[in-house]
Formats: sequence, structure tokens, C-alpha cells
Amino acid sequence: MKRRDDKKGRLCSISIPSKLDPIPFVLKMVLATAKFLNKTPQKKHLCREERDINKYDEKDTSPSKVDSIPLDLEVEILTRLPAKSLIKFQCVSKTWSSIIRSQRFIDSYYALSSTMRSDRFIIAFSNGESAKREDKRLFIFSSSYEGHESSSSLVTNLDMTIPSVTVICFSTCASVHGLIGSTRSGPFLVCNPCTGKVTMLPCSGAHTSFGYDPVDGQFKALTQVSPYSYQEPDFLVHEVLTLGGGESSWIVKKVTTPVYYTATRKLCINGFVYFGAWTPRSRIDPVIVCFDVRYERLSFIKAPMDVVCLEGDSILIEYKGKFASIVRHPYADFHSFDLWILEDVKTHDWSKQTFQLPFSLGLGTKMTSPGINKAGEIIFAPKTLSRDVQPFYIFYYNVERKDMRKVMLKGIADDEQFRRRYGLAGNCYVHISPEHVESIASL
Repeated sequence: MKRRDDKKGRLCSISIPSKLDPIPFVLKMVLATAKFLNKTPQKKHLCREERDINKYDEKDTSPSKVDSIPLDLEVEILTRLPAKSLIKFQCVSKTWSSIIRSQRFIDSYYALSSTMRSDRFIIAFSNGESAKREDKRLFIFSSSYEGHESSSSLVTNLDMTIPSVTVICFSTCASVHGLIGSTRSGPFLVCNPCTGKVTMLPCSGAHTSFGYDPVDGQFKALTQVSPYSYQEPDFLVHEVLTLGGGESSWIVKKVTTPVYYTATRKLCINGFVYFGAWTPRSRIDPVIVCFDVRYERLSFIKAPMDVVCLEGDSILIEYKGKFASIVRHPYADFHSFDLWILEDVKTHDWSKQTFQLPFSLGLGTKMTSPGINKAGEIIFAPKTLSRDVQPFYIFYYNVERKDMRKVMLKGIADDEQFRRRYGLAGNCYVHISPEHVESIASL
């Protein structure tokens, strides 16, 4: 088997003695690695873990020694490992494979990731609308905030590339409970950067919303199947696809709603998917469409005219657990913005705050906001990569101190070799998910 030498970024071989059971041997390696990475179990369990694992003597392979490691201890150690390591460790034994694939372990791993592991964010982009058909692909990078809260630069890592996928200006490519859902002209795509698994859903990407129900622990996709036509229909038909357990277990249900016209990207917050629309007529009567993922119901929330903008210039974000919108003049200098917050979903009550930026971010139409970080700073980022080789910067605005810092993301197509290798050309639209959580879930 192989392990990664984190200091040198290389893979080195480790041979397991033929008479040595691989499970306790790997457990020893795991605990040693966990110590090195400062991700050991809590101190009150540490002595027990070391005692149980050290009971296994490599010279004594009797069943009594092998069986001395409790199953709950194995599970505890596994939950402390990086997601990519867990995928490899499924090959160690049938027991480990069963543990890692179980829904209970998947849920526990996600819960631990969201509370104890370093804050991560995802940066996704494709190599441009002008790229050759055979060159088109989606790139998914990640980075961590840990230890860099005030840093002027962050290092990114390329997690995966997906061939034949392109995201454009109005596409959605967002993190939902550890999975990345991406709209495209063909089927809706869902991938897990940690496991590298990609799933194509049997629904149109351009008309699909991806959400997660935290109560029942289910991923669902909402697709509008009624086509738009010159003759206005009496209602719209949607399909709700409940995912999980493999394609043979997916469930489809039809839902109807009054007519509306989608105007913005989709955003999933705490079991609800939101997006801007007009109803009953296009570009008149702005609303926020709210899809309740658990109960599979759609409702309309009255919205200020500024929130649902023409030509997709709306910026929808999650702000401290609430749905919000950043409004700026798209074709003017970006030096101020309005923050609209949906305070009460039932009463359709909105609040508005206006902020002045300490310096201009350039033309408003070229900038967007993916949301906030855990510190409550609003993140601003360019919509596209630069046409030539330049560093990629994002900006953090602190609403309390009214200051803003500039951070360079190293590795985001900032060298000529990368651009030539993958044929980056034209507008390469960037999508950032500011609070991604590592998961080992699959559909």
C-alpha cells in the first residue's frame, strides 16, 4: 500500500509484513499520522487508543491480540481522517469498507467536518466558452482559511477536473452539504471533490435546482419541465427527484405552481432553495421563489424591485443564515452597495443597509459576491478570470469595521503553462462556494 508524505508531497511505498494483519497495522499508521496533523481524538480517549493499539505486537498475530481493538475505536479514528484517505482505506478490509459507506458514518463525518475541521472554500471555473470542444472541462480547486485569517494570499489545490463540462455566466456551480451541483446545457451534474465521484442526473441542468433536507438527510433536485412558449401557460409543471441509495432508488414526483419566469441563480439555505423570478408576467412583480426541500412545496415571497434585477445582475447570498441580496449599479463604479436581508419569510419583511467601500472594485458588472465567511466578512470576487496571466484576487469586506482586505488566490490559472495545457480562452467564469464542508457522501 501507499501513503502520502505531506511534507514533500510525494507518495512512498510501505510494505506490510505477510504475517501482519493489515487493520491494526494501518491503525498504527493512522494514529501516528493523526498526531502529526494535530487531528488526534480528544485527550480523554487518547490513552485508551494508544493502549489498545500498542497491545498489538507485530511478533504476535494471535486472534486475541488482533481482536483487542474495539470497533467503536476504529470508527472514532476513521472519522478523524481526511476524506480522500478514507476512500483509499475502503480497500483495507470489508469491515472498513462497510463502516465508511454506512449512512451513519457519512453523517457523523460531515458533522465533525463542519465543526472541527478547517474552514474550506471551493473555486470552480471552466476553460472558457471559446475553448475547443475536445478541450472543454470544469476545474474545481479548494483552499483553507485555517491560519490565514489575515493573510494576503492563500494557496489553492486542484481537486478534480471534469471533461466536457462548461459553466457560463448564468450557470450555477455551488456547494450543497458537501456536494457540488452544476447547471449546464445538458444533464445536471453533481460531484464530490473529496471522492472524485461525478453523477449526471436525468434532468435538464438549465432548469434544475439542487437542495438538501437536513431533517431527513436527503438530496433533492427540482426541475421545471414545462417549456416556455409564446402562449402563456396556465401553470408550470416541475419534477422533484429524491436522490440517494443509487440510481435505482431515486424517486420522482410532479409538482405544479403558478406561472413564473426565473431571473437569477439558485441558492440553498437550511433546507430551502431560493431564486429570483417575475410573476405573473416577465419583468413585472418581482418575487423570490422558495422551494421547501423537505415538504417539496414552492411558494412566492414578495421582493423589492432592486433585488430581482434584469439580465441576471442580481447577487443572492446567504447572510448569517438568512437569504440576502447585494445590490449595486452593474454599469457604474463599484464603490458602494445595498444589502437587502429577508428578515421574515412568512411576512415578507425585508431590511436594507447601505455600505461604502474603502476603495473601488472597478466596474460593477465585472464583480460579484459568493457570500460571507464564518467571520461575517462579505466576499467580493471577479466574475471571470483575466484574459492574460495575472493573479486572481478576492476581497473581504468587514461590515463592522468598514474596512476591506485583498487576498490573492495562488494557483488559479496564474501561470502560462496551465493556460496553454488546458486551452483557456475567452470568458472563463468563476464560481466560489465560501463555506464548503468536506463530505464522503454520494448519490
